[in-house]
Amino acid sequence: MNGEIIAIGDELVSGKVLNTTASFAANKLFTAGCQVTRITSIGDNPDDIEECLLAAIKRSKYVIITGGLGPTTDDITNEVTSKALGRPQVLNEIILEKIRRAKQRSANSVFLREKLAWLPEGAEVLNPEGRAAGYLLIHQDIPLFFLPGVPKELEDHLINRVIPMLSRFVPEKIYIRQQTFKVFGLSETEINNLFEKLESSQDGLSIGYYPNFPEVNVTATVKGPDSEKVAEIFHMACNTIEQMLGIHVVAVNQETLEEVVGKLLLGKGCVLSLSESCTGGLVSQRMTSIPGSSGWFEGGVITYSNKSKEDFLGVSPKTLSLYGAVSSQAATEMANGVKGLTGTGYSLAITGIAGPSGGTTQKPVGTVYIALSTPQRTVAERFQFTGTRQMIQILAAETALNVLRLHLSYGAYFHCNRSA
Repeated sequence: MNGEIIAIGDELVSGKVLNTTASFAANKLFTAGCQVTRITSIGDNPDDIEECLLAAIKRSKYVIITGGLGPTTDDITNEVTSKALGRPQVLNEIILEKIRRAKQRSANSVFLREKLAWLPEGAEVLNPEGRAAGYLLIHQDIPLFFLPGVPKELEDHLINRVIPMLSRFVPEKIYIRQQTFKVFGLSETEINNLFEKLESSQDGLSIGYYPNFPEVNVTATVKGPDSEKVAEIFHMACNTIEQMLGIHVVAVNQETLEEVVGKLLLGKGCVLSLSESCTGGLVSQRMTSIPGSSGWFEGGVITYSNKSKEDFLGVSPKTLSLYGAVSSQAATEMANGVKGLTGTGYSLAITGIAGPSGGTTQKPVGTVYIALSTPQRTVAERFQFTGTRQMIQILAAETALNVLRLHLSYGAYFHCNRSA
């Protein structure tokens, strides 16, 4: 059952507000078996709204319209819908009663609030007890759901009203299973080449790829009318994908790489400390964004200058003089220094040249050394990244976390992609 979403509001087309409600709605609808084939954002222009609404009714099995239902003069969705569909506005007693019960601050606000109660003829209020005036309108056998643009109000309407009601219009139940693999160290093209034959060999299976820098998300989706068959194909596909991608899968679904690393550390009873130079605390920020990270993350230091590396971590001035701050020797001493400072069993150190200046022939911009110190040994490795300063910092942070993940999972030292 294919449908579409129309998001109304000048703030959306001017770029002032990101249309997160449409992406949320599309995801929830897809999971419920109601695929969205088109999302349109339009401003508060009556002609544009009318044209878009009429076109959607002709080509879709259901339409969700968000925004423009409020009490202000620029909220014109109800008026435009009435005109476009030839349905006069009618004072809805349910909405009117809610307005009457509400406390009014002034006569003017009473007038504005009553505007909410004038709905197109035939409108069915979705939530009589709620505050927002979302409603359903059946036109030419097509269900039109008019929802508030405020994210929280839309989410409530969608999950508790719209999706359950859509089953009335679905001729047969479609079952959907989906899983996302977060991949680091392989390009989108390399991944696509791996799965061309797999996708074509199974009915109902689709594999999608989209970059989410610095990772690539690989999504396996199986759809069909037979729940057991869908589950069978889904499990087969996920197992095959996981085997083919191997160590490059850093996380699945909503989980992040740092969460995976945290669980591995916690499971082994280990604690991590960090010393960051060119990443400026980026890895520490990712770690501390996770609730409960104090159970496996001791802390980190940002040692950007040579002096701070010497003073806080005990990096030898001779090392810095002979090899430079961006070297395996300096990274090794940084990792050992922060581990000694904090008393942790594991530490990571990152030092490099993020650019755009500072590079040399021997050490061009993007040169990064990462050191991993474990209870057994300390090892440093050189990586060469490309991109903007921010991209190099993100790649360095991701690689450092992945180095630790690979070691905790497989006992490996630096068996990961060295460039990006």
